[in-house]
Amino acid sequence: MMRIALFLLTNLAVMVVFGLVLSLTGIQSSSVQGLMIMALLFGFGGSFVSLLMSKWMALRSVGGEVIEQPRNERERWLVNTVATQARQAGIAMP
Repeated sequence: MMRIALFLLTNLAVMVVFGLVLSLTGIQSSSVQGLMIMALLFGFGGSFVSLLMSKWMALRSVGGEVIEQPRNERERWLVNTVATQARQAGIAMP
């Protein structure tokens, strides 16, 4: 819930700053509303596209792969280590 609130507050803060900049530059108020709506759509849309692409891009940039079932002793050790750390931190296994 906190993530959603921070997401909304961040986007709204950007919209407020964008609106102030438009007002200070003297752009007509009738066109400001349209620009604000477009900025809102692109801002939220860009955030969601970024969120959807982030896991894929992170894995690809480091040549990583998700280990579903360990295939050897090294992968088994890694999965067990991550499971132990997750348990100690009180979070679900990633």
